[in-house]
Amino acid sequence: MPGFKIDGQGNNLGDAPTNVTETKRKHRWYFSTLEPVADVLLYLQSASRPNFTFEEPEMHHNEEVVRFAGKRSWEAITMTWYDALQPKDVSQRLYDWIDGVVASIPDANTNPPDQYKKEANLEMLDGTGGSVEKWILRGCWPQSINWGDLDYTSTDIQTCECTMRFDRAERES
Repeated sequence: MPGFKIDGQGNNLGDAPTNVTETKRKHRWYFSTLEPVADVLLYLQSASRPNFTFEEPEMHHNEEVVRFAGKRSWEAITMTWYDALQPKDVSQRLYDWIDGVVASIPDANTNPPDQYKKEANLEMLDGTGGSVEKWILRGCWPQSINWGDLDYTSTDIQTCECTMRFDRAERES
């Protein structure tokens, strides 16, 4: 089989992976902040992993343009939670976090970052629950939250979608 070793023998592709290699699975992951939340379980439906782009400063010389990697910019990630009924439900917990960003709604004031930015972890797991990929999100905070629509004709599970902004991400394996 191309790309795999069969019975320990390689093929014409050289040193190929074995046919017993485990792959990362999209359904094995979790998100956590370092702030303890004993009374709330946040049931996540989906999330995106961190992505970044580089600015491209240009240097002009004669008839050519050379580009360099400039400042790195981390893109916000989107997470969707099931809005589970609990003593303090998911939507209330997310509201409390975003409410921590605002010092005073009538005065249009925002709290200092040390009051709402948190360190958060996004981890992918193997089949036994061990961590295989860990992203540490530094300075994480909820940029926007959508509590979803309501509809008498639907029996869908209610979700909350949150866009998380962060200063930087560090990957551990």
